[in-house]
Amino acid sequence: MTTPRKGALPAITLRSDDFDALDRLVGDLPGSGPAGLLQQELDRAKVCEPKAMPKNVVTLNRWLQYVDDHSPEVRRVQLVLPKDADIDAGRVSILSYVGAGLIGLKEGQSINWPDTSGAARKLTLVKVEDAEAAAG
Repeated sequence: MTTPRKGALPAITLRSDDFDALDRLVGDLPGSGPAGLLQQELDRAKVCEPKAMPKNVVTLNRWLQYVDDHSPEVRRVQLVLPKDADIDAGRVSILSYVGAGLIGLKEGQSINWPDTSGAARKLTLVKVEDAEAAAG
């Protein structure tokens, strides 16, 4: 599997409450696959209080739009904990490759990230939707 190089990764920011929940989540999981990649993201993330989090950064439970370099289609998903995942409803688990790659990115950032086969792909965050607008 391809492991992203630290120097090649964009800066990411996590809310302190998301960081705590994700740290507990990956703490009991094997350190490989998406859980291992998510742990790497936790290790390098800047952490801030929820009120200080910029609105254009991906957090848990936010709807977002992204592009994968293997498809020109803009995809709209909500990033959620595994218990809330439902791919048919657009709710993507943080423990998926895509979920682990998108957390903490800000609009316009791209990340070179492995997919389920280990091949590298480029994920680009197009938009983080306003929480109130996404609910309606």
